[in-house]
This record gives sequence, C-alpha cells and structure tokens, in this order.
Amino acid sequence: MTNALFVYGTLAPGEPAWSHIAPYVTEHREAAVPGRLYDTGRGYPGAVFAAGDALVQGWCCTIVDAPLAALDEYEGSEYRRVTVRCTDGTDAIAYDWIAPLEDCALIETGTWSARR
Repeated sequence: MTNALFVYGTLAPGEPAWSHIAPYVTEHREAAVPGRLYDTGRGYPGAVFAAGDALVQGWCCTIVDAPLAALDEYEGSEYRRVTVRCTDGTDAIAYDWIAPLEDCALIETGTWSARR
C-alpha cells in the first residue's frame, strides 16, 4: 500500500521524530495545506486544518506500508488522523489537532522550524 503523509512538526525531515517514518518514506517534498499552525508549548506543534488563506507549511511524504496504527498511538489523543489536500492537489494523511487551543500560540508563518 502506498499513501501520502503530510508532516509539519516533529515527524518532519530533520526533526526529532523523523526516524519514526523515515524507513517507510520513498520520497518527500515541501508542501503546504490550508490551516493554522500552533505551538502547543509542549515541544511539538498542532495544526488545525481548514479552508482559508493561511497555510501550514510542511512535507508531503510518499510512504509505503507505514504503520498507521503506531503513528496514531505516537500522536495520541490530542490529534485525529484526517485526509487533507496539499496545495499541489495531492491528497495526504495528516494529523489534525483536536485538543483545546487556549494555551497554544499561533505560529503566524505556518512553519514549525521558523518558531525559534
């Protein structure tokens, strides 16, 4: 089975959890999805995907036989797995933040790596 996975935070190339998906990635490219990105204050971001002008910047990864159940467990109850459409028209699996936003800060750039 081959799918696309959109990653925007700790699972992205060069980030600490990239090793969780790297063995299943056959290629990756920069991509964006409509929505807003938040700093949760816990060392990882949360994206809320929604139509509009704001974009979450990340990577669209082609994955083969990725253990989605293990990724669901890694993401935990703060996220839900959804299908999003990247701005290049690619449909991809992504993890949408569903926990409360009250202690989260909007990342205006939409880019997790730019928060520093």
